[in-house]
Amino acid sequence: MKRSRLASSIAAIAVAAVAHSHSAEPARKPTPARVAEPAKAAPLQANLLAREVREIMEKTGDAICRIEADDEHGHLRGTGFFIDADGTLLTSYSTGGASQDITVTVGEQRYPATRVIAYERVGLAVLKIIAERPVRFLKFGKSTDLALASPVVIVGYPLDLPLSPSFGLVAGVDIRTGIEGRFFATRHIRANVAVQGGQGGSPVMNLRGEAVGVVISTVDENSGIFALPIEVAEKVLHDFRTHGRVRQGWVGVDVRPTDMPEHGSSARVQRLREDGPAFAGGVRPGDILLQVGAWKITNAEDVMNAAFFVTATEPLAVRVSRGGKETKLTVMPLDPPNGAMPSIERQAPAILSSDDRPGLNLRP
Repeated sequence: MKRSRLASSIAAIAVAAVAHSHSAEPARKPTPARVAEPAKAAPLQANLLAREVREIMEKTGDAICRIEADDEHGHLRGTGFFIDADGTLLTSYSTGGASQDITVTVGEQRYPATRVIAYERVGLAVLKIIAERPVRFLKFGKSTDLALASPVVIVGYPLDLPLSPSFGLVAGVDIRTGIEGRFFATRHIRANVAVQGGQGGSPVMNLRGEAVGVVISTVDENSGIFALPIEVAEKVLHDFRTHGRVRQGWVGVDVRPTDMPEHGSSARVQRLREDGPAFAGGVRPGDILLQVGAWKITNAEDVMNAAFFVTATEPLAVRVSRGGKETKLTVMPLDPPNGAMPSIERQAPAILSSDDRPGLNLRP
């Protein structure tokens, strides 16, 4: 009983003391607001990236040139880049493919340019100048190393302004144009990089300063770009140097998507021309395509892309899955019959698979 009363008394004294303390304490003035001070200077990632972009521009600038020309619509301005010491350069078809009086400016020097190749189907032009001395040129990288959000740098000549860099990220590698039902001839690099007039034909570079693409067109009011992968330019150059023209190969196979993928691919051979190279090389209806040439196949769109790189009379490695077992084959593509890619539906005889739904032609 005494202990309980003592505890109650102590508690009462404590409460009274706190109340007295609060009543006796003068009111505190509000603390004035303090403006946050900027962080002290530090090597931020953005600063490091900016330095990398400047270094790429300094290292590659001498290999990038301004292009001026005329066409039926008036005066053109564009950009190009050298790919060898002899003055061969790549640009977009819209800049150098159908224009006249082409002039290339390198530093302070201006040179007349001749058109070597104009390939409208992929939007590429190849020009050449005769310079007094070897020119600086860009090395090729691999667009196949790019993935979603890979960083890319574009260096070109916007409007009538000096050489300028742009930086962005890969948003996709697409064979679809973004317009329903329309496709490119081959996959394109889509990047979130804003460009201006005059930058068509500029090189798309990785952070090593290697060319991995060529700016061909813009996306959605210049908010981004479509770029031709550098492997397409290599294919075009190879065919012209070897055959004097782009020599697309025909193999005579039709492909459709399947609901039962095998070994990671859903591209099933639907039908074959019995007089076609694919049948002669051992491909059969029902096979699942796993690889065509250098290109891994996972779906029917991959087949469309791989078809562009097929060259007539050059052996083509093909890997298929048949009954769950992988088989390696060699196909010898031919020039298209009658000079044009035939329609499987109008040609006979054809060897069909058991599921004869409309498919996708393995053809350019």
